[in-house]
Amino acid sequence: MKIRRHKKAQRILGFYRNNFNIRPPYTVLLDGTFCYAALEGKVQIAEDIPKYLESPETKLLTTQCIILEVEKLKILKKNLHGPYMIVKQFPVQVCGHEGRPVPASSCIKSLLKKENPMKFIIASQDNELKNHIHECVTGTPVLYLHGSAPTLEKPTEKSQAEAMNTHSTITTYEQKTLHSLKRKLIGEEQVEPERKKKKKKNPNPLSCKKSKKVKKPQQQQQTEGKSKRKRKKHKKPGSIHHHVQQNAL
Repeated sequence: MKIRRHKKAQRILGFYRNNFNIRPPYTVLLDGTFCYAALEGKVQIAEDIPKYLESPETKLLTTQCIILEVEKLKILKKNLHGPYMIVKQFPVQVCGHEGRPVPASSCIKSLLKKENPMKFIIASQDNELKNHIHECVTGTPVLYLHGSAPTLEKPTEKSQAEAMNTHSTITTYEQKTLHSLKRKLIGEEQVEPERKKKKKKNPNPLSCKKSKKVKKPQQQQQTEGKSKRKRKKHKKPGSIHHHVQQNAL
């Protein structure tokens, strides 16, 4: 099961690497909801996340806005003291809200903008934030905890559409170069062009004409008819009738 999960994660990361240039070492931006779920699921964030992403040098970051939000909430809820201790141990990403903090989700949205220019992987359990990424942001991997298992969401429809548009602008020369590289690296077989089937030709109309019988001239037919008449047989003198006449004499 773990092998299948890791293969699926590498396919998803490969999509973002090829289409949005998100490459290792990855930068993961964590919020308070993810730290709370990690505490509940007994997940060691600093060890398990880089292992799942197969990138030992993964950077785990948070922001000042996220830390301050969890700090305020822990006063209201005692069970949030643990997530606060976890989230504040990570390095802080400059968000531009220093001195005037905003809610954690708003802080993350401002960093992502529309195309995730800083190439973050967002680690969060916040459904509202994830819906915003699905609808408004392209090229942003989302990481969440399924129980105690780190899981990457599959690429959003918006990101897939953006990737298709990017590929459609590739020139013919670039397409040929990509195909040759694929054959060298993956051993992709070169597809032979389909041969066009020869259409059956209609028979020559001249060869299908019946041969005309040449009519013979009328005079020739008459002469032939005469020549074919039966000849009368002449009686020989030795016949019975001849003998009778001689006896009469």
